[in-house]
Amino acid sequence: MAADEVLLTDGFVLMDAMSAFEIGEPRMDSGMILEEDKKPPFDSTALLLPEELCWIMDRMFACEMLWHSGNTLSQTVYTLLYVHELQDLNPDFLPAGWPPNPDPDRPLELLTVVLRASVLGLLKCCDLAWRELSKRRIYDIEDWQSEKSEVSLLESVPVSIVLQRLDDACRWLRASSLPAEQKEALSDRILLRKHLTRLFNVGVSENLEDLGMAPPLMRANLDALQRVRTRPSTTPQEGSPALLAFDPRVSRQLHTVIPIRVVDLPEQTTVWDSLERLLYGWADVDYLRNTDTIASWKEFGSYWAWSPRRELPFAYTRSLMQGAFYEKRIVMGQYPAEWLVQQYFLETLGVSYDYICDILVTSWAGRDELALEDVERHIIKITSQNVQSFWYNPPRRRRHLMKSIIDLQALQDAFDVLKADVVVSNPRSVHIMAALPEAANMWKLTVAREIILSGFQQDLYAPHERPLAYWLVAHIIDQHIYLLETLRSLLMPGILMKLEWEYQITFLGSLQAMCIALYSSTTPTTSLSPSQLSLIFRRRYKWLFASNNGKSSEPLIHFPPLSNYIEDMENAEHKIVARSHHTLAQEMLSRLVETQSETICGDKEAEMRTEFARGLVVVNAKLMESVNSLDGPARALRWDPSYHPWFPDVTR
Repeated sequence: MAADEVLLTDGFVLMDAMSAFEIGEPRMDSGMILEEDKKPPFDSTALLLPEELCWIMDRMFACEMLWHSGNTLSQTVYTLLYVHELQDLNPDFLPAGWPPNPDPDRPLELLTVVLRASVLGLLKCCDLAWRELSKRRIYDIEDWQSEKSEVSLLESVPVSIVLQRLDDACRWLRASSLPAEQKEALSDRILLRKHLTRLFNVGVSENLEDLGMAPPLMRANLDALQRVRTRPSTTPQEGSPALLAFDPRVSRQLHTVIPIRVVDLPEQTTVWDSLERLLYGWADVDYLRNTDTIASWKEFGSYWAWSPRRELPFAYTRSLMQGAFYEKRIVMGQYPAEWLVQQYFLETLGVSYDYICDILVTSWAGRDELALEDVERHIIKITSQNVQSFWYNPPRRRRHLMKSIIDLQALQDAFDVLKADVVVSNPRSVHIMAALPEAANMWKLTVAREIILSGFQQDLYAPHERPLAYWLVAHIIDQHIYLLETLRSLLMPGILMKLEWEYQITFLGSLQAMCIALYSSTTPTTSLSPSQLSLIFRRRYKWLFASNNGKSSEPLIHFPPLSNYIEDMENAEHKIVARSHHTLAQEMLSRLVETQSETICGDKEAEMRTEFARGLVVVNAKLMESVNSLDGPARALRWDPSYHPWFPDVTR
């Protein structure tokens, strides 16, 4: 159709067309091709030079990584037209005597052997990744795009066949008469695709022990990637058939409900960086699988969730992480689900679950028989989902934490019921029974703190809500510190647990001091009446009043009445309070950075803690300098998650 033509069918008149345009349906123009977008027809059997093929193979990786970044297949992988003409590359389907004019610089095998194997590997990698992504640990459309547009990803082709084709391509290249440099460049790209296919195949294996094969495959991928990066490809000259291999508007020919949106392929160096990040995600999975504490997983996840300027891991990596931690009642591929119950008490209270069970069995005075199965199932559910939530996308994790706080309250209530039916006289047993509900309470306080602070990271708070958020976090942390100090004086855990509690008390104390300082700094900017403040609080923190039956109830976490907040807002010497608490926070953070003490986490997690504390030192020092400067130009606070997820930057 020309640009000024209109095609009408029975029952579809000009008024209907005008209505569609008025609605703004983006698919109305999906078939329209402007003059500047017109290209020569694509010939899948056009012979290629080795350097042209290298460029095509590199851009294939760009399409793949763009799909892993959350775009659709029709916008990325399917823009490679060889995907839709794969049968034309099959040497068995080519007519005898093809090509009619052989070119020694452009051997046919570059198409039928090397390029065909590379396309097969690309589609198989996408198929294997699609299988992992579709395990419902992450969310379609929200985290990734599952639509295949009725195009085959070689679902029925065994991985062994694809690997065989890649091996055939390597053998042909070694025996070919191509220049040595070109053979090595092509071979490195084929080997990278082969190792990547094997790695993705490990990810979908039903046998969790197969994950042990990932480290050598990851190292092989990194070695091949390094060799590829040392021999970068060059963009073909104008008129090259390689430039026609990609059509960003190919979705107009596919079965898709998504309007056409051209996605520009990134620079090749960015592609290799993304692939390297994906490979190092496998390294993180392997590292955490070989740890022996829940705290290591939580610290590792917290580092990713809290660190500024750190990219969110790929959806594929986040799915792998969740499956590696808990899958089919197996923890980390080696422990039964009951191991979570043991670690829950050991890492929270420093007391083994077996010792707690002995106290309950020997001192049980309830009317009904002692039954711990429900409590154990509850702990397994809460613990596994809490750890896995670190690898949700940030908004999804925030919603999960809001729901989990109800489960933690139910667990705390269950422990209170158990404690009421136990009669003990041994002082240590008395202390342990008293600490049972507080174990759930500590997790609940941690979750509440993360929910509120994540609001800063996701830029949810209006300016008048920020002081209230900092004020509430400070009171929640105060309860957490009091609880840790109480348990430290009552219980007698091992030395590592004591060191862990000391670290937590110092870290939480510095965090509380910074929150109080920022509350004092931001309070003068608010002017809310008590009734407005109450409405804002109930709307923003309704999750604090949630219950299992969905009705409003008493708050799940105790906090001072809002009248105290109003009094603090009106009576506090804001500048003096901010200055003193910034100074206190700096002292405590400096101790965390300078003192390397052992904890229940591994060395890598300890380094992550120190790095995060070092970042807080810089942020707090800048805020402290701003508060201390009585004269000079005016300064303003600017909340930017790329600077820090919780605390503001200071701008002139």
